[in-house]
Amino acid sequence: MSSDAQAQRGPRYQPDEKCPPLLAITSALQIFVPNTIGLVMLVGLVVRASGQSDAYLAWATFTVLAASGVGMILQALQLRYLGSGGLIVCNFNVPFLAVSVLALDAGGPGLLASLIVASTLLQTVLTFRLASLRRIFTQTVSGVIVMLVAVSAVPFIITGGVIKPEGMSTALFLAPGAAALITGAFILLKDAPAWRMWILPGMVAAGLLVAIPLGFYDVDVIIHAPWLSLSHLRWPGLDLSFGADFWTLLPVFVFVKLTAFMKVAGDLSVVYRASRRDLSAIDFRKVQGGLNVYGIGTLLSGLLGTLPVAAPWVTTVVYVSFTGVAASSVGIYLGLFTIAIAPFSKLLAVLTAVPSQVVGAVYIVIFGALFVEGAKSVFSGPVDQKKAAVAGISTVMGLSAGVLSAFFEGTISSHLVGNTIVVGGVVAIAMTLFTELPSFRARKLRIDLSRSSLPAVDDFLAQFADRHSWTEEGKNRLRLVGEEAVLSLLEEENQDPANQQRRLIASIHPDGAAAELEITVAADDAIQGNIEDRIAYLGDDHGLEDERQLSVRILRHYASSVHHRKYYGIDIISCRVDK
Repeated sequence: MSSDAQAQRGPRYQPDEKCPPLLAITSALQIFVPNTIGLVMLVGLVVRASGQSDAYLAWATFTVLAASGVGMILQALQLRYLGSGGLIVCNFNVPFLAVSVLALDAGGPGLLASLIVASTLLQTVLTFRLASLRRIFTQTVSGVIVMLVAVSAVPFIITGGVIKPEGMSTALFLAPGAAALITGAFILLKDAPAWRMWILPGMVAAGLLVAIPLGFYDVDVIIHAPWLSLSHLRWPGLDLSFGADFWTLLPVFVFVKLTAFMKVAGDLSVVYRASRRDLSAIDFRKVQGGLNVYGIGTLLSGLLGTLPVAAPWVTTVVYVSFTGVAASSVGIYLGLFTIAIAPFSKLLAVLTAVPSQVVGAVYIVIFGALFVEGAKSVFSGPVDQKKAAVAGISTVMGLSAGVLSAFFEGTISSHLVGNTIVVGGVVAIAMTLFTELPSFRARKLRIDLSRSSLPAVDDFLAQFADRHSWTEEGKNRLRLVGEEAVLSLLEEENQDPANQQRRLIASIHPDGAAAELEITVAADDAIQGNIEDRIAYLGDDHGLEDERQLSVRILRHYASSVHHRKYYGIDIISCRVDK
C-alpha cells in the first residue's frame, strides 16, 4: 500500500501497537519541542500578566512541566480506571487562562491553589456520572468547543507573546514568523505524508534561519541561565483563609471547571477516534480513565500552588496526523522528556529563546488544523436542522464573547462572559439540552437482563407503537430491533455462573418520524464486545449460520442507527427506528 493510501486510513501505529523505539523517540521529540515551548510561553504570559515575581515564575515553570510530564505518562499506561491507554499530549488548561490571571492578581498563588483544589471536587462528581451526561457531551458539542479553543488560544498567544520592540520595522520583526508560516503552509499544500511528518521541526528551522542573522535568537539568555533551578524553587503554599476573594471567585472557577471538563471529555473522544485506523465506536472507559488522570493532574497543580496544567490537548490529533504515530510508547517518551527538562534552566532557555514570532507561526498551523478537526467532528454524518442550529449559533456566540463582555465591564461576570469557550460551550449545552427534553420524559421499563424478559420488552415496545399510531410494519420493525438488541447483549455477555443477575432499563421516546430506543445495562465488564463495532465490521461475504452475527445483521437492517457506549459499570445501546 502506498504511503498516501496509508495516510488516508489513519496512523501507522495505533495506541496498542508496538512502535519501533527509534521512531517513537523521534515522534516524541517532534511533539516535545513545540509543546514545551508553548507550555512555558503560556505560563510566562499568565504569571507576567498577573504581576507575580520571578521566583514564582521559576516555581510555576518547573511544576507545570513536571505535572504535565507525569500526566502524559499516566495517560499512556494501561491501568484500570486510570489513563486512556494512548498518546495524549498535555498542556495548559486553556479555559483557565484568563481566570488564573484574575486569581493571581487578587490573592496570589495561594488563592489560585485553593480555588483549583476546591473546583476539582466538581470534576470528580462529573467523571463518575459521565454516562448520565452522554446526551450533553455530544459529538456536535465537542466539535464546537474544539473549534472555539482553536480560535481563542492563538490570539491569546500572539497578543500576549509576540510584541514588537519600539522603533523596529514591522516587516523585519515579522520576517522569521513569515518564513516559518510559509514553510508550514507549503508542506501542508504539498500533501505528502513523508514531508508532513517533519512539518514542525521544519517550521522552527526555517524561522531560525531568518531569525538568527537578524539577531532575534537571544543567545545571552542561554549563557546567563543557570544549569539547574532546583535551589531557587519555593513552594508558595495554599491559602486556607477562605476570605472574600475566595468566595467571590469560586463560582467563576466552578463554572470554568465545568467548561474545561466538557472540553477535555470531548478532546479525549476526538483523540480516541483519530488514533485508530478503522472507524470504531468510542470506548468511554478510556475517556473516563483519561478524565481521572486529568483530575489527578489538576489536583496536583492546586496542591503544588501552580497553574492548572496536565490537561489533555486535542492538538494530539494534529501531531498524530503529522507523525503518523499514535502508539502509547510515544506518550511515555514525551512525558519523560518533559519531566527531564523541568529542572534544567539552561536547556529550557535554548527552547524559550526561539523567537515568539516563530512560535506564533507554529501554533497558527497547529490550531488551524485543530479547527478543521473540530469542524469534522461537528459535520460528520448527516447535518440536520438541529445540529446546524446548535453548531452555528453557539460558534457565533462564542466568537462574540469579547463584545458581550463590554456590557458587564467592571463586574466579576465579565470574565465569564468574555471567555470564548465558556460562552460558546454554555450555548451549545443549553441548545442540546432543549433538543433532548423529550428523552428525559421517555417511558421506562425496568427488568432483569435474561431471555425470559424478552416478552416484557416486546410488550413495552408494542404499546409505544400503538400509542403513537405506528403502522403495523413499523411496529414489527421496532419490536424486532428491541428483541435483537437484548439478544445481542446476552450473546456478548461473559457466561460466568458466578455473575449476578443484572438489571436492564429500556426507554423510548418519539423523535419526529422515528423513535429513539435506549437500553441500559449494569455491565460490570461482563459485556465483552461492542455491538456497534460488529455492525461496522460486518462483511457481506460472511454466512448467516452464526446466531450472533444474525442478530447484528437484523439490527443493521431494521435500525437506521445503532450506538453502543461502554462505560465503567454500564453498557448503553441506542437504536433509532424509523416509523
